[in-house]
Amino acid sequence: MEWNPETLQNLSQCFLHTLSPIPEPRRAAERFLSEAADLPNYGLAVLRLVAEPSVEEQTRHAAAVNFKNHLRSRWLPSADSGVAPIMDSEKEQIKTLIVSLMLSSSPRIQSQLSEALAVIGKHDFPRNWPALLPELVSSLQKAALAGDYAAVNGILGTANSIFKNFRHQYRTDELFLDIKYCLEIFAPPLQEIFVKTDSLIDAAVSSAANLKPLFESQKLCCRIFFSLNFQDLPEFFEDNMEKWMGVFKKCLSSNYPALESTEDGLTLVDDLRAAVCENINLYMEKYEEEFQKFLEGFASAVWTLLRDVSKSPSRDQLATTAIKFLTTVSTSAHHALFAGENVIKEICQSIVIPNVSLRDEDEELFEMNYIEFIRRDMEGSDVDTRRRIACELLKGLATNYKAQVTEVVSHEIQKLLSSFSSNPAVQWKDKDCAIYLVVSLATKKAGGASVSTDLIDVQSFFASIILPELQSHDVNSFPMLKAGSLKFLTMFRSHLPKPFAMQLFPELVRFLKAESNVVHSYAASCIEKLLLVKEEGGRSRYVAGDISPFLLQLMTNLFDALKFPESEENQYIMKCIMRVLGVAEISSEVAGPCIGGLTSVLSEVCKNPKNPTFNHYIFESVAVLVRRACERDISLISAFETSLFPSLQMILANDIAEFLPYAFQLLAQLVELNRPPLSPNYMQIFLLLLSPESWKRSGNVPALVRLLQAFLQKAPHEVTQENRLSEVLGIFDKLVAAPSTDEQGFYVLNTVIEYLDYGAIAPYMTGVWNALFTRLQNKKTIKFQKSLVVFMSLFLVKHGHAHLVATMNTVQPNIFTTIVQQFWIPNVKLIMGSVEVKLAAVAATRLICETPDLLHPAASKIWGAMLDSIVTLVSRPEQERAVEEPEMPDVLENVGYTAAFVSLHNAGRREADPLPDIRDPKQFVVASLARLSAASPGRYPQLIGENLEKANQAALLQLCSAYNSIII
Repeated sequence: MEWNPETLQNLSQCFLHTLSPIPEPRRAAERFLSEAADLPNYGLAVLRLVAEPSVEEQTRHAAAVNFKNHLRSRWLPSADSGVAPIMDSEKEQIKTLIVSLMLSSSPRIQSQLSEALAVIGKHDFPRNWPALLPELVSSLQKAALAGDYAAVNGILGTANSIFKNFRHQYRTDELFLDIKYCLEIFAPPLQEIFVKTDSLIDAAVSSAANLKPLFESQKLCCRIFFSLNFQDLPEFFEDNMEKWMGVFKKCLSSNYPALESTEDGLTLVDDLRAAVCENINLYMEKYEEEFQKFLEGFASAVWTLLRDVSKSPSRDQLATTAIKFLTTVSTSAHHALFAGENVIKEICQSIVIPNVSLRDEDEELFEMNYIEFIRRDMEGSDVDTRRRIACELLKGLATNYKAQVTEVVSHEIQKLLSSFSSNPAVQWKDKDCAIYLVVSLATKKAGGASVSTDLIDVQSFFASIILPELQSHDVNSFPMLKAGSLKFLTMFRSHLPKPFAMQLFPELVRFLKAESNVVHSYAASCIEKLLLVKEEGGRSRYVAGDISPFLLQLMTNLFDALKFPESEENQYIMKCIMRVLGVAEISSEVAGPCIGGLTSVLSEVCKNPKNPTFNHYIFESVAVLVRRACERDISLISAFETSLFPSLQMILANDIAEFLPYAFQLLAQLVELNRPPLSPNYMQIFLLLLSPESWKRSGNVPALVRLLQAFLQKAPHEVTQENRLSEVLGIFDKLVAAPSTDEQGFYVLNTVIEYLDYGAIAPYMTGVWNALFTRLQNKKTIKFQKSLVVFMSLFLVKHGHAHLVATMNTVQPNIFTTIVQQFWIPNVKLIMGSVEVKLAAVAATRLICETPDLLHPAASKIWGAMLDSIVTLVSRPEQERAVEEPEMPDVLENVGYTAAFVSLHNAGRREADPLPDIRDPKQFVVASLARLSAASPGRYPQLIGENLEKANQAALLQLCSAYNSIII
């Protein structure tokens, strides 16, 4: 794209139109820009437009945003993105212009260009952009000299974006060389501006307007400090630790009334303090020895600061980072700072309890955004809430002072409960705080869901504190207390004796009617988790008979709960439905309303799929209902088909990509439950299955294969009509050719071999072997080799060695012997899995005991080598035989939108054992060898001695002894 007045005019007009509220000009402009982006020098032209002072600010801002996004997609595009990368000559010109342009721009545009610069830096800095850092340093020093803190902060913001990349990279020599280069050039001027800004803050302490850019500058210096110190302690910062720690301490200890008197100003001060806390926490975690002389002063400063931090949400970041620092100290070698008399008590009273107590903001979140409340409260999201981080501090202290922490917290819990008892209606938050402390400080036992606590006697606390809430007639009163009590029951579910818990089940069912989204979600979650409780032997504590008395009411309340506002797609309720259906006895009285409820919900979500977790549980619920109901009464299948087919057909007809894999799996389940012949409805779906269009999305492939297997099993006759088998094998051909789908191809092929008569498949076998051998020659992987051994073994046990040899040799005369010698023998010992090992061992044994080609004296060495592999296969443990995959499989090219495949546990295919009559493959091997040797006495012991490894000769002798067989 050539830069001239016409280009300037056209681009300016386009960017202005992209801001238009009228769709037509906006879409036309977006289309023009999208096409222009493919032209050489487009990015450079847009950058020059951003620099053009004659163009309006809003147009230049739109251009800056477009420029940033252009660099993101085209600076270093992925090979499969289909977009043309920016040319190297254009890249160099952009890198030459961008820094000076960013510094001379308005704040809005500067922000966009800074992000664009960071995009370039992520790919090119420092090796392919050596001029960047010297240019930033030069500009920083000029701006600092002129007192231009807008420019200073622009440069520091850019440096911060670039250096952030150092934080979470793998520790390599290359990374440390890059950090060393940055330290040499940037650390001295960074320190200079940091110290200078500190002195300017002292001079401007009474002027809020002057302080704001200075505090922003110090915060950015702290973030850069964090990045440059993250991987290792640089020598520069170790030598200058006194300077940095002195300013850090000052930031935490000083007050700035001119700023702190306004909310915006206080946020600015708190952001700087939070950044300081993150820095000292980093040093405490990683460089404790070097930091220890500063530790006591910082611990005191942070503690003092926390006493004064209000409960306002705007101060959460400071509170959580400061408490984190104290937590790190409490678990370190310097925990003695907390050993003084009453220290833990004071921490509990002045820091923990105030931060665990409910705030108005917590109540608002509870009522207005239940999903986020649950994410933070029950699921432990990545957001560090004050409540959680305060309890982490107590856990940290308990690492070295468990008895003191237990005593202090137990006392505080009793005080809170006494306060509640004095006036329950007013002091209910104290009870909530007490319950939260108990639940949060419970210790999870390794490897299970069981928890324990020393703070209370669980059963006594439950009876006196929790039970009254759960037995309350009004499920809508004090909903946060109800939610806390349900959470307690969920947490300590394994502690409650079964008879006691059984009395509570009806109460939990009642709480599903609570109007509060959190309360009915916690009730559903509690029921779901209770049904998972195991006894010590691994048996389920709660079985179908336990929930039968209230099953209908439970299911009614669960489906009714999905009608509450905001709970139409409540994943906790749907997961509970799934779990109950997996445990309960599914009679027709239960199955009818349940399938009706599920299909009603499914019809709604088909209109606009939003919540993948909820959607998954719907389909799992349908699958488990169909499976368990039909296990009991197969006649229900027709009712399920009547209910489900409209929804499944809607998914197929409307091409709802997210649901197609689920629909195919459910259809496979229904096909497998049917008795032949299949209805015309199913056969229409089978024809759809044969269409190449259906297989274009890789996310559909495993589910389509699953459905195809079901048709091959249940309708083998129909599959062989009208050239359909040719189409099925065409699908196999395509799947087996790519390493990413070859396993799915073998699933299809193995099912064909297992369920179709040899007469039907014989005409196609030459083509099948051709496809397999071509793939073996061109791109063999361990996974493919093992799959091919399993297929050949299955073919042999199903259709005999004669057909195996004859069909292979149609590809090339005597190729069978070559394949056995060069492929089958070395790979059979790699097979894993009990069914697969049995199949491979039996097939290979039949091969050497029944195949004339291998029994011929000329094939003695091949015979011995195959027996050696068979003995390895059956006598050595899997870990000794395992071979790592040497290459990553290719990723299948996706066409258009691709939904990821998620397997439905309850619609899984039950793999059949192709050799049900043979229980012990070792016994089969030695018995077959004994019969063979009896027909030719003296021949086989010699072959064994000449061809088997010593270890395998000994193993075979041991097997013969174990099964009373003799090879003569």
